[in-house]
Amino acid sequence: MDNLKDFESANGNGNKKYVVIIAIETILLAVMCVLYFTKQHTTTVQQVQIVTVSAEKDSLAAQYQNLLADYENIETTNDSISAQLEQQKEHIRELMTELKTTKSENKAQIAKMKKELKTLRDVMKNFVHQIDSLNTLNIQLTEENTEVKKQITAAKKENKQLTQKYEESQAKVAKASVIKAINSSMTSFNAKGKPANKAKKIKRLAVSFTLDENPIAPRGNKKVYVRITSPDGLMLINKEQDTFKFEDDKITFSALRQVDYKGEKIDMVIYYECEEGELKTGVYKTDIFCDGNMIGTTEIELK
Repeated sequence: MDNLKDFESANGNGNKKYVVIIAIETILLAVMCVLYFTKQHTTTVQQVQIVTVSAEKDSLAAQYQNLLADYENIETTNDSISAQLEQQKEHIRELMTELKTTKSENKAQIAKMKKELKTLRDVMKNFVHQIDSLNTLNIQLTEENTEVKKQITAAKKENKQLTQKYEESQAKVAKASVIKAINSSMTSFNAKGKPANKAKKIKRLAVSFTLDENPIAPRGNKKVYVRITSPDGLMLINKEQDTFKFEDDKITFSALRQVDYKGEKIDMVIYYECEEGELKTGVYKTDIFCDGNMIGTTEIELK
């Protein structure tokens, strides 16, 4: 009986040890399973994150490329803005190079570059706004310049019209201020001072006329000239062969007389002295001049 009890006691103790060992092994196996599945989960999560970040990196690279293209499409004639645009484009190229060398798992760097992308977009919007404002201003200035040019053209036209009217008025005044020779005639005299009509007997030709009254004509001492033309078209010239100014030319005259003109009518006679036998038969024409204007004409026929 005692041996039986000892055997049972020994067998019971062995079972307990076996149960303990199995329990420990089960726990260890469970822990290993948990660790394995945890590691697998972590690896899977990391792989998913790497794939996600890698896709985000690729998307970011494409967005940088599109942003650079947008910057390239911005056009402006403003030198300052053009220089700033070139700086921004160079900065984008540097970031694109940096993005290529950035590892996909470097989430912090990618997030930083994503933030930089947003900043660059905002800067681009500001450039576009500035250029639009400048273009609008240029359009306004162009319109104002066009309007100013129209006003200048209109002013020039108006000034030209006024100048023309002024010149016409001046011409009318000048014309109106010309002294006229009225009631002009010619008489021929012989050596005895008596009227004669035989050409070979004539010693003197007398040109008679009246300077008409003119309230707007200049007053003062005036020289009145006569130019007598023979039947063959030759001028009867004074012995000194003096000249006077007429229409920007200096021309000879036959005789002259000075008179103090006061705006009122004044009768005048100008004589041309010649040698007996000097004149030929035919019509002698006389033009009368004063103040650079031809103011009258007359003629006589000698037999």
